[in-house]
Amino acid sequence: MHTLHHAAEMRGIDSIDELDAVPATVKPEEMKLARQVIQTFEQPLNLADYKDEYREGLQRIIDAKIAGEEIVATSAEAPPKVVNLMEALKKSLDSVSARKKQPAKAAIAKAPPKRKRA
Repeated sequence: MHTLHHAAEMRGIDSIDELDAVPATVKPEEMKLARQVIQTFEQPLNLADYKDEYREGLQRIIDAKIAGEEIVATSAEAPPKVVNLMEALKKSLDSVSARKKQPAKAAIAKAPPKRKRA
């Protein structure tokens, strides 16, 4: 989609100070790549490819209201739970450090019982 601007909203290229840092010469490979990128987006605008789903939904509601049907608003979905990454990281580190602080229990090998000689 294109955004149309009025002439008063357009700035002249000389008024953009950041362009002074751009090299004045462009390599032929860069120019070729730029043309390829632009050509991938270049195509005639077909408005049939786009549909206004909001308008269609609103029209269905209006038609239902005219027909005398009861309109029931759908319930809004609950927003997903936002996870605080720093809090989750701290909990993770605390659980790892708590496990490391516990002394390891060494397995004590039991000597086999001595046999009595008869």
